Amino acid sequence: MKQLTLCITGSTDGIGLAAAKRFAMAGHRVIVHGRIASRILVACADILRSTGSEPLGALEADFTDLDAVYAMGKELCEHYSGIDLLINNAGVYMPRRTFVPEGYETTFSVNYLAHVLLTNVVKPVLLANGGSVLNVSSVDHHSAVFDPSNMQGERSWSGYDAYARSKLFNIMFTIDSAGGADPLRSNSLDPGVIATKLLHAGWSLGGDDVSQGGEEVYETVMEIARGGCNGEYFENLRPARCSSVAGDATIRQELAELTGEMLSRFEI
Repeated sequence: MKQLTLCITGSTDGIGLAAAKRFAMAGHRVIVHGRIASRILVACADILRSTGSEPLGALEADFTDLDAVYAMGKELCEHYSGIDLLINNAGVYMPRRTFVPEGYETTFSVNYLAHVLLTNVVKPVLLANGGSVLNVSSVDHHSAVFDPSNMQGERSWSGYDAYARSKLFNIMFTIDSAGGADPLRSNSLDPGVIATKLLHAGWSLGGDDVSQGGEEVYETVMEIARGGCNGEYFENLRPARCSSVAGDATIRQELAELTGEMLSRFEI
């Protein structure tokens, strides 16, 4: 496989950092992303120490701030024009309903809306490079429903429901990105039950070591390349059936229109 230039969002810890190490170890050029400068420096040093390869670059952006996400996308396009893979991995699990400064519910904004914005900003460069996107979702998306009046827990809310909805929306965005008039090769995956801070915030589970999650992400990318996959949802390195909600084109169109309205102030 050719050498990739890739950015992994949320790569200062957990699955993102483990995946960054795995890609760096295989000789790919990794761009690290985090929301805190000091943690970015630590992660970059860890990658170099563990793999012998220094990250190509690093970007700081707090995904609760959509303006920061937009600026990050612009910086990726301007300074890393060779990027050919974006892995949308950053995510949160919120036990309480909170809001980002722009007024959106935090889980919805960080796990879904920020990644839609980032992907759309970087899309022209990815298309020019024949690149692709991998969206980190979850098997929990199967339990989520789409209700326009409760997209952000406006009528009823739980941390789990908010998380599952965001992961459903990730897959719906993946399918839409992969098709249409201007398709961008896009796939999604469930990385497994991994012992991350996100897992421990929402579940009383041990989980596998984060290195297993990083390996799952890496090997899924390799499998996508081998099979030329597009619009697929992966579990255990194989395309799997996503929920019927995600497969409904009418529902996806409604989500896309609502999302477009939320992001309409950005030039994308």
